[in-house]
Amino acid sequence: MTLPLNGKKLSENEEKSIKNAVKDAGIGAVHPERMEALADAMVQKLKGHATKSSGWRTGNPLDD
Repeated sequence: MTLPLNGKKLSENEEKSIKNAVKDAGIGAVHPERMEALADAMVQKLKGHATKSSGWRTGNPLDD
């Protein structure tokens, strides 16, 4: 992704708003930079829920 490391993170309200806009008007209704920020926020949430029992890698892939 092209989201800069020092990019502004989305608030929970902004995340909900973007998700609603995509659901109501389609993905074209959201600016690409905002979509990248939403995708980054979703990935970070998934990383927080990663466990070996759920099938997500929590360490180095070469350790498997």
